Amino acid sequence: MDGVVTVLETLGDMTFFEAENIRSKNNTYLSSSVVVSIKRFQERHGLKVDGIIGTETQQWLALSIKQRIRLLALNAQRLRLWSVQPSTGIVVNIPNYHMKLWLDGEKKLESKVIVGHPSRQTPMIDSDIQSVVFNPYWNVPNSIMKKDIMPKVQKNRSYLTNNNYEVLKGWDSENKISINTIPYHLLSPNDFPYRLRQKPGKRNSLGLFKFNFPNSQAIYLHDTSSHSLFDKHERALSSGCIRVEKAKSLAKVLLEYSGSSEQRFNNLYRSKKTRTIVLGNGKFVPVDLIYQTAWVDELGVVNYRNDIYMYDRVQGKIVY
Repeated sequence: MDGVVTVLETLGDMTFFEAENIRSKNNTYLSSSVVVSIKRFQERHGLKVDGIIGTETQQWLALSIKQRIRLLALNAQRLRLWSVQPSTGIVVNIPNYHMKLWLDGEKKLESKVIVGHPSRQTPMIDSDIQSVVFNPYWNVPNSIMKKDIMPKVQKNRSYLTNNNYEVLKGWDSENKISINTIPYHLLSPNDFPYRLRQKPGKRNSLGLFKFNFPNSQAIYLHDTSSHSLFDKHERALSSGCIRVEKAKSLAKVLLEYSGSSEQRFNNLYRSKKTRTIVLGNGKFVPVDLIYQTAWVDELGVVNYRNDIYMYDRVQGKIVY
């Protein structure tokens, strides 16, 4: 217990007087004040705030001051690549699973996000959101079609129909093909020559909103049909694109910022038509997808996050 108390005191999650009081009682159990300090520690490290010293909490408690300084120095170097608080713009911190939006120097929105799985990482990108799509179609990327969808179709042809997918003749064609007319051998993931598209609606994987910004990797922000996933603590779950919990609020703020009325937004939202709205008045909104695993927040508190993509390496070794 003394070791845990010493670490919490050293890192500022417990005051000197709290630590001395606990030491004087020589407790071998977690008192209420220790639990409160552990929860404070867990919150700063992006851990589940439960007051329990589990495996992840133990790993962060064992991180030395030297290793923490190394992490802070590494992330200070990264700060040169992007602005963590722009006058106007969106910043998504990938390992923090979190997004912030500033407009004209004022923070307008914060939201949980879901980012790419370590095997399908969300890249760091600097671009501008130029349009918002209401009720988007989802054109399934070939990688997802091969790895995720076609193996299910091979087992059950009804999978596509049951999940509102359409089969189109090609990427340059709008001609639809009935799944039942496709020879079985073409249902192989590597032989499927067609384009898959999921129709708009609440069951669409992109949800009801898509936010487009130019980049070479076909990455974008979007809504989702699986909002329960935002309840998960670890949210590196997507195929690379970023799912935004408060996608409706983001769409509304962006349209109003670019000159659209609230009434127009409401009409677009209630409509079932697919509409792409270019942000007017030249008010494209910058977006930075960044990777920050250690930083000092607005209150002067040092925060750390798990290195989900294993970028924090020094001389070939993981920092902790």
